[in-house]
Amino acid sequence: MSDHLTPSDEATPAAPAMTHLLSDALRLRESRRSTLKRAAVLGLSVPAVAAALGPARRARAQDPITLTWFAARDPSGYTQQQVDAFNAQNPALQISYQEQGATTTDLHDKFVTIASAGDESADIVSMDVPFVPEFAAAGWTSNLSEALPDVERDAFYSGTIEGATYDGEIYGIPWYNNGPGLFYRKDLLDEAGIAPPKSYDELVTAAKQLQTADRSGFIFQAAQTEGGLISWLENLWGHGGEILNDEGEIALGEGTAAVDSLTRLVNFIYTDKISPEATLTMATGPDAQNVFVEGRAVFLRMWMTATAAMDADTSAVKGLWDVTSLPSATGTEPGPGCLGAWMLGISANSRYAEQSAEAIRFLTSVEQQTARYLGNGSLPARTAVLEDEEVRAKYAYVDRLGAAFESLKPRPVSPYYSQMSADVLQPNFAEVMTRAKEPEQAVNDMVEGIEQVLNS
Repeated sequence: MSDHLTPSDEATPAAPAMTHLLSDALRLRESRRSTLKRAAVLGLSVPAVAAALGPARRARAQDPITLTWFAARDPSGYTQQQVDAFNAQNPALQISYQEQGATTTDLHDKFVTIASAGDESADIVSMDVPFVPEFAAAGWTSNLSEALPDVERDAFYSGTIEGATYDGEIYGIPWYNNGPGLFYRKDLLDEAGIAPPKSYDELVTAAKQLQTADRSGFIFQAAQTEGGLISWLENLWGHGGEILNDEGEIALGEGTAAVDSLTRLVNFIYTDKISPEATLTMATGPDAQNVFVEGRAVFLRMWMTATAAMDADTSAVKGLWDVTSLPSATGTEPGPGCLGAWMLGISANSRYAEQSAEAIRFLTSVEQQTARYLGNGSLPARTAVLEDEEVRAKYAYVDRLGAAFESLKPRPVSPYYSQMSADVLQPNFAEVMTRAKEPEQAVNDMVEGIEQVLNS
């Protein structure tokens, strides 16, 4: 029997029905018994279907399964190398790596479009922390709690597990980590006998003492972007405040932390004058990072992944910088940094959930996270990576990473966070930073806006 219908078969009226039946059976991975039952209902020859089904299944079984991975852009190109390594090791299971546009928003919007339509185009999806609750609540991603049992979760930094969790269940496996630090000119602080600041007041004092006409005291993002908003969230946490409490209820209006933290950032620019007004236009990380790398700032709040640029041969501060935890209002504890981890999830519409989990186990393994950190500087979500001898030899600052990662916090874990950020928090933050609105009024407007989002 040939693997395909013969010309004489094609001439029979039942041939199209049989062709569709066999195609559906293979595509849906239907059992032999179910296929034969459907053949009888359709009035097809059960023996003929049975004869055709076996060779067709054997031919199909020889074809590799291809998983489609919806991912964000990786300028380093390293992710494709990891995919190539997986594909070389797994001839029967291949990954098609597909970057969705130039920005994280492009990835988000493309996945939402296909997921909401029940489209099977994606199997694996890369997720920024705010995507996790949004996708899970909508039923667009699969519950992965069994794929990452409790006994295995201790191998990851606790913040990454918190960021992968929605409603008590795991919906993503931590792939790589990121968090901020307070970068500083070690040469300048050492020469002046100044210790790295632990409080906001100490930061102001040190920045004022060391800044010059050509060198700003403190650089941070203050534009109306998610990056700018994160600058405020970290200061809010550093003052003891929250947007939402553990029950998902609005906590922003409680106490004075929200007003105090906004006032603090405004004062950095207009009162203390340690930050230039140019921070208002720093929409991306590199916008802020480059000022420090070029030697034009004493302090910088930036993601730890900036270390590669600072140690580059073209860096004006190579060998002159160091990094510490973010400051806080009191200085008694480090200021919490925003969790910037990325997760890998499985589309709820995927036909290959089990195979997708296998690929994710490879990509998130300690071996691959170690290789990725060494290869392109993507910080690990697994604690064991920082103990690797090659890692410690290449990155002298790894001991400070562990402490910083333990204090990371995710942005509000809510399926509505993206809407809160874009429609309520960012606009009010920007109005405060440009002195178009007083902090007190902005906080009141934020609370009212969040209520509308949650109740809509």
